[in-house]
Amino acid sequence: LEAESEPGAAMTSGSKVLPSYREVFSVLEGLGSLATSPEEVEKLLGDCSDFLKGCLDSFKPPSSASKAAVESGTVSGYGDQPLNLNESIRKVTVEASTRLALDEVQTYALLRRCLDEDKSPLPTACDDDLVVRLTRYYFAERLQLMKCIQALLERGTDAEHDDDDEVTPALAHARACLRDLLAGGLEEKLTGALCSHMRGSTPTRPAVYSKDRRRNAQLAKMWATQALEETQVMLDCAFYMYYSPAVRCSASGFARLAEAFEEGALGRAPASAAELVNNAWVDGERGEEYARETVNGFSDSFRAMCSVILIEAMDLEDVVQSLNAADGGDTHAMLNVDAMKDVAKALGKWPSDATHGPVLLAWATLLSLAPSAASGLTPPPEADPAKMSARAAGGDAGFDSLLSLLRTDYIKGIGHACKSVLKNLFTASLAAFDVLPVQRLKPGELDALLDILSELVEGQPILCEQFWGGSHGDGQEAPLMNLLVGCRERHPADGVPLLRALSALASGPDAAACALAFLSRSPTVALPTPGPGADMAGSIVPIGRDGEPMRKWKLAMERWEGEYADYEQRRDMGWGGDAPPAPPLPAGPGRSAG
Repeated sequence: LEAESEPGAAMTSGSKVLPSYREVFSVLEGLGSLATSPEEVEKLLGDCSDFLKGCLDSFKPPSSASKAAVESGTVSGYGDQPLNLNESIRKVTVEASTRLALDEVQTYALLRRCLDEDKSPLPTACDDDLVVRLTRYYFAERLQLMKCIQALLERGTDAEHDDDDEVTPALAHARACLRDLLAGGLEEKLTGALCSHMRGSTPTRPAVYSKDRRRNAQLAKMWATQALEETQVMLDCAFYMYYSPAVRCSASGFARLAEAFEEGALGRAPASAAELVNNAWVDGERGEEYARETVNGFSDSFRAMCSVILIEAMDLEDVVQSLNAADGGDTHAMLNVDAMKDVAKALGKWPSDATHGPVLLAWATLLSLAPSAASGLTPPPEADPAKMSARAAGGDAGFDSLLSLLRTDYIKGIGHACKSVLKNLFTASLAAFDVLPVQRLKPGELDALLDILSELVEGQPILCEQFWGGSHGDGQEAPLMNLLVGCRERHPADGVPLLRALSALASGPDAAACALAFLSRSPTVALPTPGPGADMAGSIVPIGRDGEPMRKWKLAMERWEGEYADYEQRRDMGWGGDAPPAPPLPAGPGRSAG
């Protein structure tokens, strides 16, 4: 039961006792309260630190040494003192260990806690009812372990938003524990377990659930559901781990995740889906229908989180910062030829559809920006930016796939962190592919961009304030500001795009004030659109950013004037033919030709 200590760790486990993860999670959830003192938090996290480092591997499989310890009648691992076991509880523990595929001493610790919770006497036999109760308790502890890690990761990512005087001693202990976990190899343990779950090889299951057909189906369904729930929590953990500035995903790590995600979520239903549905008959007439709804819900959330994790792992925000850094910024993990080859191989066979589109868009964006972000870098042939851009824009991929991802129930219901990642993708792709200025966009294209903007920031005060705070520089927010300025240039002749954009960017009192100030600086008078007659052509002159007539429109007018003079000459000579149409007036600011 004793966890191995990692060399060089700042916090070592002071206990051999398998932690009660419910208790640990409860403390982490209440760090801001006075229910637990900072000293108690420090001791609790210190005691369980080595177990948390092991992730789900902290739950060990049965072993001859552990079995021998139980059969000897004296075990450590439940309470502070070794306990003596009578013969019947030894037999129950060993059989329960086989039924759970779990280490014998750990099984005994969970068995005693489960019985204490139920206020039940020690059993004399390991029947199916006991196995079901113990399985539920064991599964809850596995999930609570992962939720403890998630809670630590979430509090770690909050660090950049905290003022020094807001960090309580208890919170400081939690962040110290997280640093210790990361230094002890949490990334490798977590992503390894996640990839295994995606491929359906974990959690490790017993050879036989039960000899009773109905009970066997019940337990099989419980194991399948547990695998799905653990996968979901691990996806959330992986996201927060890479969202933290303390962890950067390597190209090889990205490739491993991409291949596992394709196998277990993006390219097909989750590995445990069939087992869950096939055993759903045990729940009666609506059992299969409910199981399919459950599988569909997990499938949708898995696909969404897999995409967001891979997009965040590319760290487009850091790529954009490298563009604006005088020294090129820090070395990006994927801005080198070998890394690009690894990622290109992992994504090489992905189709250009709505499911894979957001990740392909992110990869195409990174490749497009790479030569500017890393001086002297030429992407290898398998990562050709032009070919990748074509794949990212083909089929049902492109911005439409990003919009579809944003409209999934799972993404719509989460906080600002995931949307912040997708916002970085949106702004970086606007810059990478020269989507703007707005005047070049067709009405449907502009509507699609505004739909994405609304889904990203509407109802997200943090993201809105982030935009207004950084909108006057050349960094991450510059493309969004260019989009907004382009919408203003159409106002008031076409005010809908501007009002849509400002409405989305006005969540929260500070952002609303900024949006109102921006609107107050917009034009308030619209020049009338010239009539179709030739006598009105050129009466309104479109103005470019430099305040001068737009060169492209001016040249078009000069060509038209020559064509119209030829038409008038032919008309006066009695020849037929229609008059050439005058060049259309582009959207944007203009002035009277007089």
